[in-house]
Amino acid sequence: MTTAADANIDTPLPRLMPRVSLLYLSLYIHYGFFAFVPLWLKSRGVSSAAIGMLVAIPLVLRILTVAPIAGYVGRRGQVRNAMLVFMLAAAALLAALGMTSGLAAVVVVMLLFSLAWDQIPVLADAYAVMAVRSQDLDFGRIRVWGSIAVVAAAAASGWVISQVHLPVLPYLIAGLLLLPVAVTAWLPADNRLAGPTEPDEATADWRHLLADRPLIAGMFATSLVMGSQGMFNSFSAIQWTAAGISTSMVGLLNATAVVSEIAFFWFGKRLLGDRDPRLMLVIAAIAAAIRWLMMATTPHLPLLIVAQLMQGASATGAILGMMLLIGARTPVRLTSAAQGLNAVLLGVVLAVVTAASGLIWAWGPAISYAAMAVVALTALLPLALMRDRQPRPEPRLNPG
Repeated sequence: MTTAADANIDTPLPRLMPRVSLLYLSLYIHYGFFAFVPLWLKSRGVSSAAIGMLVAIPLVLRILTVAPIAGYVGRRGQVRNAMLVFMLAAAALLAALGMTSGLAAVVVVMLLFSLAWDQIPVLADAYAVMAVRSQDLDFGRIRVWGSIAVVAAAAASGWVISQVHLPVLPYLIAGLLLLPVAVTAWLPADNRLAGPTEPDEATADWRHLLADRPLIAGMFATSLVMGSQGMFNSFSAIQWTAAGISTSMVGLLNATAVVSEIAFFWFGKRLLGDRDPRLMLVIAAIAAAIRWLMMATTPHLPLLIVAQLMQGASATGAILGMMLLIGARTPVRLTSAAQGLNAVLLGVVLAVVTAASGLIWAWGPAISYAAMAVVALTALLPLALMRDRQPRPEPRLNPG
């Protein structure tokens, strides 16, 4: 007998792909303005040491809170609703920040904002993976709109702030955060994507994730590939300008990397076809190692352009491959928990490598980037060692 709930689940979801794409576009449009937050803090009299603390502490909060919160809302089928709550909370806290004075109050509001905001990208990815599974969509062509939004915001943010002036920055970002609120309210609820709950999903918990050796191997591999970027993020501009490359060209090189990310998001799933997503992680690890070995040499401009074009295969390949792996292997109600666990592992490895990069850099670019190449290649070890003990059934897809 078909219940009203079953009928609701089986109802087709029109325009799901453009709606989730619009979620990423609206969510990431404010990223370009975040780069000016330290400048705003400085204008309010916050010391450089305190600014560094405010930037670092949220990294710790992310490690402690993202996985349990994502797991909790995912198991209860409340990913979309949780996104709405955290988006509204983040926007309200940013507006409150604009009216806050005194270091202690600024610290409290910033930490509360970080606690709310850190959940949003993880939950957005979890929701997107559920949407991809429900209608066999192309995750890369959905996620690419987030990268496009970042590029557009980065290009426009400086001019916009010059027009509205720096004191308005918290209110401006708060207003931009209301855009994904409107989009999220337009999205279907979790149960419209999940389909009827399978018996194994009803009892699935954290042990199910931790027992999935290939999934955990993929998370470790992704963390190592992305963590190997810590050196590049910290010292690439320093290395290039020291070699006589202008700041304008540094900006163009960074733009080249973003363009390669967009291209890989757009074509990556199609190039992978029906092959195992772990193949994309292998390619990402090898591409990252080659890229860092290029960076270990004297950075001539043509070689740097090639290295930046490899950003798509290395960084985007790791992100896209991991999202496809989660979609292929994780029960629907644990999708959010898997995203949270992946985010925690990635954050820990990236924080460790970034912290160590300052010490390693003292040995020079050649040794530093060679070490990062080793870190990237180490990602191949868990993929090789943690394989399926037995074949795993393909995930059930709802009709589109």
